[in-house]
Amino acid sequence: MKILCVIDSLGSGGAQRQMVTLAKLLKEKDFEISFLVYHNDNFFIDDLRKNNIPIEYCAAKKYLDRILKVRKYIRKNNFDAVISFLDVPDFLNNISAIGGKKWKVITSERSSKEDALISNRGKIFNFFQRYSDYIVCNSENARKLWLKHYPQYKNKLVTIYNPVVLPEVKSLYIPRKNGKLHIVVAASYQYLKNPIGLIQALMLLDEDEKQKIRIDWYGRIEVTTGNTAAYDESCKLRIENHLESVISLHEATKNIIDIMNQADIIGLFSELEGLPNAICEGMMLGKPIIMTHVSDFELLVDENNGFLCDWDNPLSIRDTLLKAINLTNEDLIRMGKNSKNKAEKLFSEEVIINQWLSIL
Repeated sequence: MKILCVIDSLGSGGAQRQMVTLAKLLKEKDFEISFLVYHNDNFFIDDLRKNNIPIEYCAAKKYLDRILKVRKYIRKNNFDAVISFLDVPDFLNNISAIGGKKWKVITSERSSKEDALISNRGKIFNFFQRYSDYIVCNSENARKLWLKHYPQYKNKLVTIYNPVVLPEVKSLYIPRKNGKLHIVVAASYQYLKNPIGLIQALMLLDEDEKQKIRIDWYGRIEVTTGNTAAYDESCKLRIENHLESVISLHEATKNIIDIMNQADIIGLFSELEGLPNAICEGMMLGKPIIMTHVSDFELLVDENNGFLCDWDNPLSIRDTLLKAINLTNEDLIRMGKNSKNKAEKLFSEEVIINQWLSIL
């Protein structure tokens, strides 16, 4: 079976990571896999090269040229299925099917942003979802939003969680290394991801409490788009409030799994999420979780494996951090085991790949 994966780029984002992961799993099942991208951002390029997955670049300065180039490439290469992630690649995938097709069109928007679904742009893009065979949602929350606003697509909608396939973990976990609770956040620097709210919560801790916690945030800084406002504001707020020893802001790293494995807790403080990769990976690593009420939080986190907080309430975030600070090392290990058990039932590669095979 010949499958094309279409996405904007091979950058360090969550959707890109998940498409690369899916492609590698399908390659292991002896499918013929290739990629089509239209931006030259190559964070994951080595992963594809190691697995002998070819990449076609379809760069075009004008949107119409891009549409025509992508459509021509898809229609002339005899694919059995074309899988796209994110709204613009989905649009390109669907546009390519107009005029008749012999391949399966499988799309996946993956953000769960209700405003995006019902915006004028979203309405235009989603009009063309009539040409897709399946719309894959990576959370039940996302599927319900689609059903709410586009009930006509009911029979196309399926939920398939992101597979969690971890590389070999080389780091050693020591609870409360250096005597501090260590929390790792893996998220890009956007206002949506809420680094400001987290820093504001840390400002509410007293000096003794600040000495008991260490947070490392790793994420993509939007340098290529020039939109670094959230990162710049976070840095300024951190320095102005003398939080340099409490929270550090790092660039994205390919070594994030080893870094997460050394953490006591994995955190997420976003306003909105599809299915948060870092939380799923943290669970599979056997880590307790702190997260906001986003995505399928009811399935991901309960009192046995973590804590929930409100993204728009620094007091709620602070109170949750205090609960975590007061955990014993035994609590951390017990809650981590509960996370691991949940993750294996929800995100193991065999469970997820079989769901993809059922629609392919």
